Amino acid sequence: MDTTSRIVARGFLFLFTSSLGLSFADAAIIDLTTAGSSGVINGAIYRQNNVQPTGTGNIDSFVQQNPQGSGTTSKAYNTTVNNVLDNKSSDNFNHSITLADVPVAVLSGTPYRQFLLDINESSGGGNEFISLDEVQIFAGGTANSSVTSIVGGVLQHDGTLVYRMDAGGDNWVALDYSLGSGSGSGDMYLFVPDSVFNAFPGTAVVTLYSQFGLQGVNPAGFTGNFGSSGGFEEWALGDPVPEPATLMLSLGAFIALAAKRRGCAV
Repeated sequence: MDTTSRIVARGFLFLFTSSLGLSFADAAIIDLTTAGSSGVINGAIYRQNNVQPTGTGNIDSFVQQNPQGSGTTSKAYNTTVNNVLDNKSSDNFNHSITLADVPVAVLSGTPYRQFLLDINESSGGGNEFISLDEVQIFAGGTANSSVTSIVGGVLQHDGTLVYRMDAGGDNWVALDYSLGSGSGSGDMYLFVPDSVFNAFPGTAVVTLYSQFGLQGVNPAGFTGNFGSSGGFEEWALGDPVPEPATLMLSLGAFIALAAKRRGCAV
């Protein structure tokens, strides 16, 4: 199904749910399978990313996860403790972070804390997709926790839950590995409003829990396998990216300066 068909289909779904007195926001779906696409869930911005290069060794990864055995779903959070849910074992790429570690990006005058997601799926045949089904961010509490209890869908971490993707509905994000240049190309930025961290100092522990692959094969409105079909997914701390308008202004200033140095009119 192409992008236009998906939009039309969701339009009919919106009208149908509205006629029943339901809110379409109760099941927000963000389609990031088109380059440059973005959307908002519970105040956080999910934006497709084509910045190159990223990947292990090029970015500051703090959690990696992949399904166990022949499974197609995974859930994990950042900790150095091995065998906690589906986290991988390397302490270099699985460890606690603090609020001061998370960069701030200013979008339309509003500050956000910026996280980078790098997915690693198969290269084609409909297996290049994966669903991001849950994000929970905790501030404060235990660093490098070993908790595995999940109650009502929420990880029972002893920090304060400051953001949850599925608050108010069963929300998810569609991702496409093929939009990047391969493994390590970076796939999505998550911008969480800085205001949710107002009560916490820079030394506060930040724990990010996420879940992937629950949508499986051919979820409504999509064609393809949105379960895990490749390597691990990883979250990282990336440098803040400028807004498109800011980037264009910076590029314009650079061109003008270069032309001035060459004695050219601009």
